[in-house]
Amino acid sequence: MEEQEFRSGNCPQCGHALKVPAELTKFSCMYCGTRLTMEELVVQQLPQADEAAVAAFDDAAAQLAGCVTNWRGYQKKITRNEFIPAFEAYEAGCAAVIGRLNTAVCAAGGDRTALVTQAAARMLDDLAQSWKENAKLRHLQDDDKIVIAIFFVPMVRKQNLPVSEQFVMVLQKLWVERYPKSPFYLGDYDSIANGFRKKFLGLCFITTAVCQAEGKPDDCEELTAFRAFRDGYLRGCPDGPALIDEYYNIAPGIVRCIDLCSEPEKSYEAIREQYLAPCYDDIQNGRLERCKARYVKMVRDLEKQYLS
Repeated sequence: MEEQEFRSGNCPQCGHALKVPAELTKFSCMYCGTRLTMEELVVQQLPQADEAAVAAFDDAAAQLAGCVTNWRGYQKKITRNEFIPAFEAYEAGCAAVIGRLNTAVCAAGGDRTALVTQAAARMLDDLAQSWKENAKLRHLQDDDKIVIAIFFVPMVRKQNLPVSEQFVMVLQKLWVERYPKSPFYLGDYDSIANGFRKKFLGLCFITTAVCQAEGKPDDCEELTAFRAFRDGYLRGCPDGPALIDEYYNIAPGIVRCIDLCSEPEKSYEAIREQYLAPCYDDIQNGRLERCKARYVKMVRDLEKQYLS
């Protein structure tokens, strides 16, 4: 019996390695279902004669997932007091990985797309395997996504290497193809860090983000009412100043996570319907203690969802 001939390459859509019977003219990727022809297989690889270059690329690609799995729990550090030193520690621990990947990809010459795609797919494959092995840990995938969006992607872009921008764009594209209901968006370190450095308005920061998402001005009636509530009733409560300081620390991080780790319009709409609209109604009708309780619950719930 004649041995069947196969051709190998990578799917141009999801980046997975495929091994296809050579006799086929059309076939489907077994991972993402994309219909392909043999000519569409991405077959560019590092020169096989250069074993050292192949090993360097494989080693760098294998370390990418560790830039997430070795830093689990860092979603808790997305606060005004902790983010900048936490990012500096993260960058010190992970910048060398993307540096090695950049060196290996650049050494290959030619079109880098196939290699960058292969590395990004390997990172997501390794993360998926980790989630499978730790299936009892709830929300692990969501927590890792936050680390990717707030630490990994900004770190890669901050290095400003030849592969930096292409790699994060491919990584995001592959993630969205695999997990379309749980997207993340590309951020950068300066924007995130500067957001924590600004003098925010404590209690009103989340409310401001919701109103801005709806196109309302900073002096709209709603924001004016919440600021008056904060500066009057809440600040006069025994625990009021402490609550305001707490919100000042964590609210910017919550908003950064919403903007980069979810679908912001839907998230802000849900926050309005569940929390802010009832709070505003409480203020308008003099139920200030109830408004305080609702707002505290909102912040606690969002903190648990994004930062815990």
